[in-house]
Amino acid sequence: MTAPDNSPDRGPVRTGEARLDEVLPPRARIGFAMDQGEVLRITDLEGQQVADLVCFNRHNTAEKLSVHVTMMDQGSIYMVKGKSLLSNDCNSLMTLTEDTCGRHDLLAGSCNEGANFKRYGLHHTPNCRCNLEVALAPFGLPLREIPYSFNIFMNVDLKPDGAIRTVEPLSKAGDFVELRADMDLIVGISNCPSDQGPCNGYKLTPLRVEVLRAPEG
Repeated sequence: MTAPDNSPDRGPVRTGEARLDEVLPPRARIGFAMDQGEVLRITDLEGQQVADLVCFNRHNTAEKLSVHVTMMDQGSIYMVKGKSLLSNDCNSLMTLTEDTCGRHDLLAGSCNEGANFKRYGLHHTPNCRCNLEVALAPFGLPLREIPYSFNIFMNVDLKPDGAIRTVEPLSKAGDFVELRADMDLIVGISNCPSDQGPCNGYKLTPLRVEVLRAPEG
């Protein structure tokens, strides 16, 4: 699913009111533009559902999310409230301003056709990379230009010896995050379609995506 026309000049909207409000069904995706200062709220409606998010500088799409720069800057594979998603040019794209869950992932990337076949022996499975490709195609962004994602509500366990494993998310029904756009952005979100492992608690459920108008002044 791609977004309808939801550009910031769509019409008068009061400060803090949602100018975009969509419920993403299981396996769905969305792409949209944001203005600097607007807030993206993603709500896990039933619990344990992951959202893969990528973003780009709207005026120079060569500048885009870098999970590697973000991890190195904050010294953690987890995003916490007050920290920012950084670009490949080390600029802040979005800042995590509210978080009722407390566990999200920068390490695991996005599920894709090849990885799903290697893990589960299945061909042509729905996956986040294909979702993001479809969501961002209207913005002229081909798959090769789409970075690997920030995984909202995803729970990756890191052992002292460096071993990692995906475990069931900690998010409960109604948990949400809010991310402030720190520049004009293009954003892509995949409601993760992986149902073969614990990533989404073995059950695919909907997410709510809202873009809230920036405060005036």
